[in-house]
Order: sequence, then C-alpha cells, then structure tokens
Amino acid sequence: MTKRLHKYLPFIQAGGQEVLAYRTNFYLRLISQSLGAFVTYFLWQSIFLSANHPSLNGFTLPQMVFYVFLSFFTSLITSSGGNWSIGDEVKDGSIAMRLLKPVSFSGTYLFQELGEKMMTLGLVAIPFILGLVLFQIFNPAAGVFNVGNILLYLISSLFAYLLNFYFNICFGFTAFIFKNLWGSNMMKNSIIAFMSGALIPIAFFPHDIAVVLQFFPFASLIYTPVMIGMGLYRGSQFLMVIFLQVFWLLFFFVLEKIIWRVTIIRLNIQGG
Repeated sequence: MTKRLHKYLPFIQAGGQEVLAYRTNFYLRLISQSLGAFVTYFLWQSIFLSANHPSLNGFTLPQMVFYVFLSFFTSLITSSGGNWSIGDEVKDGSIAMRLLKPVSFSGTYLFQELGEKMMTLGLVAIPFILGLVLFQIFNPAAGVFNVGNILLYLISSLFAYLLNFYFNICFGFTAFIFKNLWGSNMMKNSIIAFMSGALIPIAFFPHDIAVVLQFFPFASLIYTPVMIGMGLYRGSQFLMVIFLQVFWLLFFFVLEKIIWRVTIIRLNIQGG
C-alpha cells in the first residue's frame, strides 16, 4: 500500500508547486471569489433589512452572513477541476503522456489536486476559520462554530471534495467523445452553483423542491458541509446527510470506473 501511494508523491508535489509557481493567479482568483462573497453579503443584508421579519426561512441575518462566507470557503476547498484538465489535455493531445504513466489515470488528477488543496489550506484556512470563530463570538446567534463542529465540517468537506472530484472526472470523460467541453463545463458549473446551495440556501426553495434537492448529490457539495459547520444538522438529520454524501461518493466512484472502460476506446488524440 505504501509503495503504491509513493508513486503518487510526485503528483502531490507538482500540485503544491503549481500553486507556488502561479501565486499571482491564485491570489487573484481568491480576491475575485472574495468579492463575489461580499456582493452576496450586501445583497442578503438588503433583503433582510427590507423584510418584515427578523428571520427568513429559518435564517436570521447573522446566520445568513455566516452561511455566505462559510459557503465561499467551502467552495474554495471542495472545488475540483478534473473536468477542465481532461478537456484541455484531450484538446491539445497531452493526455497521451498521462495515459502512458504506470499509475491510475484518475489517481494522477486526484493526488495533484490534493497537493493544491493542501497548499491552499495552508495559506487561507487558519486565518479564515479564526475570522469565522471571532464573528460567531461577537454574534452568538450566527450559529454554533466550535471545535466539534469544525471537525465534523472538515470531514463532511472531505466527502464533498471527493464526491465533486469523481463527479467531475465522470463529466470530463465525455471529452473523449465531444473533444471540447468548454461550453458544457460552464453550463454544468452554473447548474451546480444553483442546486448546491452556493448561491441560495436550499431552505429558500419551495418546500417540495427543497426536499428533493437535498437528496440530489449537489446538496452534498456545499449545503451539507455548511449546515454541519453551523451546527444546524444534528442527530438523525446529521447521520442522514453524511449517509447521502457517502452514498453519492461511492456511486460516482463506481460510475467513474465504468465510464472509463467505455470511453477509453473512443479516445482520439487531436494534437501533441
């Protein structure tokens, strides 16, 4: 087992080195996403100030502020770009070099991204979590964000990342057939942002739609970790959402293996 993991060490190192090599790109992306979070914050602030009630769909303003910034952080650490990487490499032909490596095809993307995630966490996780803890201390109504919830949040976020990774790998394999995924990737990202709770908490959807969406895999990507982090999922509800995360993770893990066997025979190298 150790020898097998040792094969992927260069990919972990490459992922971390990529973040360091393109620091400006990393910080610009971080700033742009932060600006999006602040725009969302001011939007919700206006909505709550114009409302006739102190809470909307079970959220108070402090809770919504907490939700907005925690969902931003969750999006940052659970995002996966395997679909973009596969699409680009199929388009320019460089995927042939990856296929020649004596390691798992999807594993190379996974461990490279893990290197990027570890570097990202090292750069932004501690100050961001400290900021949320301070916000919760001065705004107790925002939610319970203690050590226990942080640990449960991180576990749920790990499941969310792996689910997102294998879902995107499954989607990226369609590049073997369609050759260019730029447009479909943009459409997919928009749908997921809407259905995962990244833009609007699922609790704000009509009740019947919200119930259905919570059983879809997309809710497990953002909404579930954030609600766990805020201490709003407890007991049987917590066990249910964790079960759904694990179920969808295993589903897409198996689906990735099946799609790989089918699509690899359809691959035509275009460039290189």
